[in-house]
Amino acid sequence: MNTSDFVRIGVAINPSSGRGRGSSYGEQTRDVLSRYPVDIVELSGASAAESLHKARQAVSEGAIDALLTVGGDGMVHVGANAVADTHVPLGIIAVGSGNDIAREFRLPIRNVHNSVHQVISCLFGGRARPTDVIAIDSAVGRSYALAVLSAGIDAAINLRTNNLTWPKSNMRYVRAALESLSAFPTYGMRIRVDGMEARGPITLAAIANTRYIGGGMNIAPQAKTDDGILNVMVGYAPHAVTLLRLLPLLYSGKYASSRIIHTIAGRHIHIEEDPAFGSPAPIAMADGEIIDKLPLDITCLPGGLDLLI
Repeated sequence: MNTSDFVRIGVAINPSSGRGRGSSYGEQTRDVLSRYPVDIVELSGASAAESLHKARQAVSEGAIDALLTVGGDGMVHVGANAVADTHVPLGIIAVGSGNDIAREFRLPIRNVHNSVHQVISCLFGGRARPTDVIAIDSAVGRSYALAVLSAGIDAAINLRTNNLTWPKSNMRYVRAALESLSAFPTYGMRIRVDGMEARGPITLAAIANTRYIGGGMNIAPQAKTDDGILNVMVGYAPHAVTLLRLLPLLYSGKYASSRIIHTIAGRHIHIEEDPAFGSPAPIAMADGEIIDKLPLDITCLPGGLDLLI
C-alpha cells in the first residue's frame, strides 16, 4: 500500500449498537477518520445482511484497502465474513453491548477516538495481525466466525438474549440463561474432533477460537487466536440446578474443577444430531449471530483473518 495516496477504508455501521447510540458512534468514527488521508467508502446497510453484501462486493471489486466495522460482536461477524481468507484487513470499533471480541484482543471499548487512532496506526504502519478464523460449512454454504460457535444450551441462551430488550446491559444474557433453564432440554449429539468421536446426551457444546461469550463469560480460558486449533467444550448437566451452580464458574473460567465440562482441542470438528440420546439441538450461533441447524463441519483456518490491532 502506498501511504502517499489516500487509503480507501470501507465503513460498516450498526445504527442500533451501543444501546441505540450506533448512529452517533458512526458519526464520530467518520469525523475522526476525516482527519487522516483516507477515502471513506460507505458500506452500511439497513440490515446486517445488506452490510455484508456491500462489504463483500467492495472486497471482490478491489474497492477498499481495509474494512472498518462499527458496532458490537455482530458487526465484527459481518466484517469477518466479508474479509476472511482474503488479504483485506479488518479494523474494529467496539461500541456494542457485549464486546467479547474486543475484550479478547484488549481493544478500546466505546472509545471511538482511541479505536480509530489505533486502527489507522496499524494500517499505515503495515502492522495487521494474522488471526485464526473459524470456517463453518452447513446446508446453506460456508460462513466464518472469529470468536465462539455455540450448538447446545449456550446457543439457546444466545438466541433468547438477542430477542430480549430488557435489561439494557449484559444482564440480558443472565436473564436469558435463567429463562432457558426452565425448559432445560438435553440434546442428542455426535461430535467428531480430528477423527475422535463422542456421542450422547449433551447440554453444552461450544467451539472456541477466543475466550469470551455473553459479555465476559470466560468459556474457553485456554483458547488462543494464533495457535491453529479450536477448543471444543462439551458438557452434560443432568439437572438445571447443576448448570445454575456452574454459571459462576463459567464466568471465571474455573469450571474445570466441576468435572462437568470437558475440553478437546482440534482443527476439524463435525457436529450432528443423534436423536437416540435426546432432543433436537437448537440452531447454532456464532459471534452471537444465527448460523444454521446441525449438521456442521467446522475448520480452523490458521491466520485466515488480518486484524488491525
